[in-house]
Amino acid sequence: MEIQSSGSAAEVYSRLKTRITELRSKGKLSVIRDIKFNDSGLSAQAIGSGFEALIACVDGKVNVDLRLGLLLKPIRGQIEEGLRKRLQDVLA
Repeated sequence: MEIQSSGSAAEVYSRLKTRITELRSKGKLSVIRDIKFNDSGLSAQAIGSGFEALIACVDGKVNVDLRLGLLLKPIRGQIEEGLRKRLQDVLA
């Protein structure tokens, strides 16, 4: 999945990391059990119950490789749409 964004990869990554960290500290992203940020690679790996998301920031966009467990695969479209909306809000 690809989400368009303005700015350099470093700017996009910085906004994304800051916002995700803020939301997690407020308990608003409880679905994410663990997230590891790779500052040098401008990427992150988020793990939750039944999913793993690999997020990579490049100039002008964010690439998300979403891997779902068996129980979540039937609702992949809904999950991707929700994730897309959330990331667009974070990157706006």
